[in-house]
Amino acid sequence: MLPNAMRYEIELDMLERNSALSDPQAIALLHSEFALALNAAYFIALAEDIDVTILSRTFSQDGVARYRLALELVERGEPIDDAVAATLLRSEFQRALNASHFWRVCVEDFVVELVARAPAYAPLRLRAA
Repeated sequence: MLPNAMRYEIELDMLERNSALSDPQAIALLHSEFALALNAAYFIALAEDIDVTILSRTFSQDGVARYRLALELVERGEPIDDAVAATLLRSEFQRALNASHFWRVCVEDFVVELVARAPAYAPLRLRAA
């Protein structure tokens, strides 16, 4: 891990294309879509290399799937604050969605929330539920 690496914890809320997939199958599919988007240079505004870990998949009562992810990356350019990081993250997800990445996972655009952002060596402080 690089000393200036950051860890983002994010949540993705979506209606899944195939909610009958098991957790390991759905997580593998999302990870695969992420790899395709990264290989196509989406998320490049945020960082050159991003390590993606999918932590969990849960469902709300109305059938919306929530994925919790951790991204480790070295941010590009000048230091940014949480608001700028969240804006860049949402923008890069939208660019990837516009290019049809993640459509094997979801049926429409999904909600992206930056839950926590901290140096990768520091523990994250998650918001209260």
